[in-house]
Amino acid sequence: MKTLNSFLKDNKKMMLVDGDLLAYKVASALEEPTDWGNDQWTLHCDFGVAKQIFAQNLKYYMDKTHAGTYLIVFSDMLNFRKQIDDSYKSYRKSIRKPVCYKQLRDWLMKTYPCKSLPNLEADDTIGILATGQYKDKCVIISGDKDMRTIPAWHCSIIDNQIEKVDLKLADYHFCTQTLTGDQTDGYKGCVGVGHVKASRVLNPKNSIDANWKAVIEEYLRNKMTVDDAYHQSRLARILRFGEYNLKTKKPKLWSYKYGQYKNTGTNKKAS
Repeated sequence: MKTLNSFLKDNKKMMLVDGDLLAYKVASALEEPTDWGNDQWTLHCDFGVAKQIFAQNLKYYMDKTHAGTYLIVFSDMLNFRKQIDDSYKSYRKSIRKPVCYKQLRDWLMKTYPCKSLPNLEADDTIGILATGQYKDKCVIISGDKDMRTIPAWHCSIIDNQIEKVDLKLADYHFCTQTLTGDQTDGYKGCVGVGHVKASRVLNPKNSIDANWKAVIEEYLRNKMTVDDAYHQSRLARILRFGEYNLKTKKPKLWSYKYGQYKNTGTNKKAS
């Protein structure tokens, strides 16, 4: 499916939905504060309405993308990235989830076709499916910018735009994330490198060879190490097909070998 027209004509494609984000969006929008007087306030959510709104969202994206079927993907309770770096998303422990988010998630997993893989975030499971079983036969529904590191068709729940991300562009976004880090997810990237600097260092038309070489050289230029680059890349990397062992339920950590820029494995957190 090379063009938007050919993409829309294929009505047998699989729609891979980021259930974490869509359920959060629905539950968050339906929270209603109630003042009971005497300084007593509570938050409420009509769970019946939440179920209806989620179903409406699902139909909207099925119609928009002309998908033939769908799969709702959720994160596992365990996250392998926390074993790489215990500060990963650590601040989120203090953030309250919307009132009926957990109930909505539980209901969805019992009611709809859903999938979750041990130790993985929803992003990873989607990435594996989109580049493996459903390669060139799916569309990803998400609002997470990290998903643009996966080569596939995408439809954003932020602006509802459809976009094709090819392999070079996906690798470029991955290298960008490794350089800039992600404050939302709690990893820092390369010291002194923001999106403007990263866009100067990397080229979306270059191969992964050239861009990964540029990543390593930028880390070294900023007095960081090769192992630092690999450590950050393993937090940034959204898994693709072949990067997860279904038997051991463990990821195969990013370990791209480019000449002298092979990971030495001296950083325990990154190995």
